[in-house]
Amino acid sequence: MNNEIRTLLSSTFGRLLLEQHTPSYARKTLPADAPSQRALWGELSKGGWLDACSQEFQQEYGDGILLMGEYAGRSLLTLPYGPSTFLANALVEKYPLLEEQEIVLDLGQHPASIRTDLHDDQAAWIDAYGPDAQYLRLSRKQNDWILARYTNQQLEPVPGLDPSIQLARLNGAPLCHTSLSPEHVLPILQNYLAFLLAQLQGSAAASLDMAIAYAKEREQFGKPIGQFQAIKHPLVNAWIALDNGRYAIEALLRAGNTVEPRLANQATRLVTAAAREAVKLSVQVHGGIGFSWEHDCHLYLKRVYRLAVEADRLAPLLYD
Repeated sequence: MNNEIRTLLSSTFGRLLLEQHTPSYARKTLPADAPSQRALWGELSKGGWLDACSQEFQQEYGDGILLMGEYAGRSLLTLPYGPSTFLANALVEKYPLLEEQEIVLDLGQHPASIRTDLHDDQAAWIDAYGPDAQYLRLSRKQNDWILARYTNQQLEPVPGLDPSIQLARLNGAPLCHTSLSPEHVLPILQNYLAFLLAQLQGSAAASLDMAIAYAKEREQFGKPIGQFQAIKHPLVNAWIALDNGRYAIEALLRAGNTVEPRLANQATRLVTAAAREAVKLSVQVHGGIGFSWEHDCHLYLKRVYRLAVEADRLAPLLYD
């Protein structure tokens, strides 16, 4: 990645998240309409970060999407930045009528939580971010795609794995919907998948970093546990696996508007497998404290498993 791009994103987008949205902040499970969440979303919107899907941004900073996703993952972001930017806003850019017909509301005021699936999928769970968010479903129906918006009243709270983000089920018919063309939807979905995998990568890498740091400090039998092969070798293997996943995401981003279903599936398998292994290993390396509610290990583990489920559901939808 170009050093200039990395420096720009690190000093702006990355610093904004890492300073204002720490893992301890994520623990609070705040809805999108909480004052601090509104303030952070306002900074993302006014800073132009919701336009990261635009062709202009992609041409100049396209490689930076990987870094942006990793920052979102490391900070355990509890706002729907990825769906709002790389799905909702990207669709509005292709179909301005979506905003004019109020199928997609103003994203600066209403962060978008989006469910992507097959049209006959009856589960239809979605991340719930409070009454100020808008709830969309992008589903594939044979050769067409349907974008639908639901009201807040159609959400039925359900228990979820990730304690930092509430989960709900969509009930009833949508308030409004429209058909979209696969030729526009599929490239957008692929770009969103790349961001989602980068976010997954970031959460797993942050958890692994904690494990490596702990292995250097925790001593047993008179020396740091990281010097024992039973600890050192699995950490190295996990780091290599995550690095391989990073290369796969970069390859997916380079595909641009060319839809590459096989590459998308390969990247998804590599990243999800490496991320799951990394967060499990992190908990094991930390020992008893890694299983405790007070430690951040479980937050990263649960976030990785939730994102992996979403990626596993999304990748097959790219096959035309």
